[in-house]
Amino acid sequence: MEWRSFGASVIGPGHVATGKPNQDAWASFHHPWGDGVVVSDGLGSKPHSDWGSAAACRAVEIAVAELSQSRPEDRSTQANLLARIREEWLRAIKPLSPNDSAATCLFAVVDLSGRLHLGLLGDGAVVAVLGDDSVTALTDDKEGGFSNVTNALSQSVGPESWQVATVPVAECKAVMLCTDGVSDDVEDLSGFVRGLTKSVASLASSAASRRIRDMLSNWPVPKHSDDKTLACLVREVVSDG
Repeated sequence: MEWRSFGASVIGPGHVATGKPNQDAWASFHHPWGDGVVVSDGLGSKPHSDWGSAAACRAVEIAVAELSQSRPEDRSTQANLLARIREEWLRAIKPLSPNDSAATCLFAVVDLSGRLHLGLLGDGAVVAVLGDDSVTALTDDKEGGFSNVTNALSQSVGPESWQVATVPVAECKAVMLCTDGVSDDVEDLSGFVRGLTKSVASLASSAASRRIRDMLSNWPVPKHSDDKTLACLVREVVSDG
């Protein structure tokens, strides 16, 4: 089995109008020690949140790489991964202040033991499509509190602030990660993910990324203003022959 990734991030009309940069970021990695995709949304109230979101993407890749070299019992503990992500993020944003660079963090990571680790800190959505077309989803619950209060990477954020899940790799076909600029506008998130992953399954990664960018750039929801980022990790079965 092999994994490939694709995605796109577009600046929202609100930031175009105010001259601010895109505060979202995404990245993917494919190495012998693991595959993954990361999405991050810098908190709009923070002056360096665009730097913080880019640092979050780097932090996940570095954390996974470091854990791949550790003892098997340490690799299997999600709390160790979450703690390392925070440590690497704090290192990556220097010399900026963590408070000025706060950002959400969403990831899907395949490890050497054949497991897919999902994580969500803050808002947005992580949705895994399983072999039977059912889904496992991590989403922010804005009905349970104030919608303007968002968990984010910070000096003190702990594992209890994350939502996490683990899925056997063999049971998963694809994972989609998106910031709240996308997830807040989609009523049927499961249906949206199934339809999107099927529509780009036959495309090369570069073509799939272009299609996603076109979709985000021509977002059909009236008066939307937020930055929008969407990234996918897709499993492909490769024949030995």
